[in-house]
Amino acid sequence: MFYILNVLALKHKFKSSKHQQLIGWFNKNFVKDKKIDKKYTAIIKNAFDSRSESDYGVFVKFKKEDVEKMFKDMNDFISTIEEYINKEKN
Repeated sequence: MFYILNVLALKHKFKSSKHQQLIGWFNKNFVKDKKIDKKYTAIIKNAFDSRSESDYGVFVKFKKEDVEKMFKDMNDFISTIEEYINKEKN
């Protein structure tokens, strides 16, 4: 999801290697302006929090159901951003 957001950002001449900065930019320029549904803020925030927890937590485990939901949300997020990018081309 970070990389698809980077594609969107680069298309709009914004560049960042920091996840939180990129997410903030996305929220400010696309969610706040209602170009992208606000549910995608929760999806990207949850993914970032889960990633941080798994990277820095001790003995972190995720339930199968939670991982399946995250996978579904990830696919939804990526396809929505990709669709938006392709729509902008036209």
